[in-house]
Amino acid sequence: MSTLRECRTFSNVHFIYNPQSGNQTIQRNVGTLASKLSRVFPHAHVSIEPTAGPADATKYARRVAQQYGSDAVVVIAGGDGSVSEAANGLIGSETPLLVLPYGTGNDLARTLYHGGSNSPHDILEAFRAGEGNVRVEAMDSIRVTGKNVRVSGGQIQQELDYHCVNVISIGLDSRVAIVADSIHRRVPWLLGMSYPIGIVAALTKPRDARMRLVRHSGTEVETVERDYTLCAIGNASYYGGGFLPHPDARINDGLMNLLTARPLALTEIVKLLGKFRFGERIPSDVATYEQADKITIEALSDELVITLDGEGFYADKIDAEVVPGALNVVLPASWNRPQALL
Repeated sequence: MSTLRECRTFSNVHFIYNPQSGNQTIQRNVGTLASKLSRVFPHAHVSIEPTAGPADATKYARRVAQQYGSDAVVVIAGGDGSVSEAANGLIGSETPLLVLPYGTGNDLARTLYHGGSNSPHDILEAFRAGEGNVRVEAMDSIRVTGKNVRVSGGQIQQELDYHCVNVISIGLDSRVAIVADSIHRRVPWLLGMSYPIGIVAALTKPRDARMRLVRHSGTEVETVERDYTLCAIGNASYYGGGFLPHPDARINDGLMNLLTARPLALTEIVKLLGKFRFGERIPSDVATYEQADKITIEALSDELVITLDGEGFYADKIDAEVVPGALNVVLPASWNRPQALL
């Protein structure tokens, strides 16, 4: 659902930022961003809170939602991981989320601001140009659950229950993302180069696996077993810093989009990455496109290598189900609605 809302009706703006995002450039911009937010929301108290560790953005956002409800807007400045954490704190609440992209990938922002800009300052200028209004849109999430899931640091999470707002990936693309994240944490000045390096590193390891997929679409249920190199399950369109597996994805249609690529030779992978970069459809002899409102994926060979909005996990089995209208997001009223919400 799309509604216009007057900026002056918000009483609280809670600005959460990840100090490590964007090679720490956010640190130099906090004051400027907060000042611009106070001009966009002239009747709101603007508070600022940096994150210090994992899940802080979830905790902060949930606290704001419980305290202020629809009178507040949570602003998250960071990468896709920070955006996903903040979204998980707001799922099911009336408090909307405003995304300021400050990471290396910024993939959900690419979907939300499609046709506009990916610059935080341009985005805030667009909000100021909205004649005192913002657009509040409801978007879906994909709730992912699993048992005895191993996180990329090695710890075991007995019960996984997480809302993915962008893309779930399984297989080669997840291996790339996990390696790229590790490189970025060790050498942050590489910025966007960590992902191409991750691709090269992941290609040197075994790439293929086998899964059992149970796919629900309305009342129809299909069970298939297939060998695969990668599987991208999209709520939104982009992942991996601008790769585009689901150019036609809608984030408010109650469906997830599945792309599963069969085992591929190295030359085929190179061609596939090129098509992903430009949003071209993959030939049917290489990839399978499907939609579902609920799925179960079970490993039949090696464990599933998974990323949820870029965060790495390892599991034998996961369940994923679309939650329609789970999250409200704030968009500039001066820009056209993005393609993903039409």
